[in-house]
Amino acid sequence: MRDYDNMPVLQWQDAVSTRKAMAQVHHAEPVIIQLPEDFNLGIDVDTCGCQPGKQAEHHIDCQALSLLQQLGQKNDQPEFSELAQVAQEAGQVVDIDTLSRRIVIHD
Repeated sequence: MRDYDNMPVLQWQDAVSTRKAMAQVHHAEPVIIQLPEDFNLGIDVDTCGCQPGKQAEHHIDCQALSLLQQLGQKNDQPEFSELAQVAQEAGQVVDIDTLSRRIVIHD
């Protein structure tokens, strides 16, 4: 995966975290969302248009709308659909690392 050392990390806890992420993405700024252990990260990588990363747990340059909507539906988190819309409008893509349980929204 890319080097994400300079990107801000949000510890996802609830809808407030998602609103903070939306503000960041709305300004076309990258953000990492660290997700909790019980968050379902199972996505259909083909539907999301993901490219394979260097490791099996990494999927890069996924379509933000598809990926974030899938995560929202699987985890009963409707605010992820709002985040998906903002990311799509900002022209962002998403990388997902299922091993470290994080998603990276970037351009």
